[in-house]
Amino acid sequence: MKTLSYILLSVLLTSFGCKKKNLETNSSIEFALNKSQMVNSANVTVTNINDNRCPPNADCITAGKAEAQLSVKVNGETKDLTLCIGGDCNKVGLSDQQTFSVASVNYTVKLVEVNPYNTFEKAVVPKTVKLQVTKM
Repeated sequence: MKTLSYILLSVLLTSFGCKKKNLETNSSIEFALNKSQMVNSANVTVTNINDNRCPPNADCITAGKAEAQLSVKVNGETKDLTLCIGGDCNKVGLSDQQTFSVASVNYTVKLVEVNPYNTFEKAVVPKTVKLQVTKM
């Protein structure tokens, strides 16, 4: 009987450990490309990152911008967003944050940063973004 209890306890603990965690925070969370995370009851996926910011110590005609395209899914409803940081975002009508409503609940998603910052070196390093998702 003790053995059965230990097995049952082990199975229960293992099943709880496999659940996707739902982060409920207003701090910045790092996202890799095409990796979903649950934040404040929203399933957030970064679907594309486009970074053409001017590297430090470079002479560029414009400051450039970094865009992140996101898919935010809440209660079966999907919102596609494009967020932007950098000096040229206002030229194309983009912002670093967007607010939207799903089932009478407002969410704000803010693009905090895109890493790594561009350099003159052509090393291929996967880009990541830091986002802040707030449930209002």
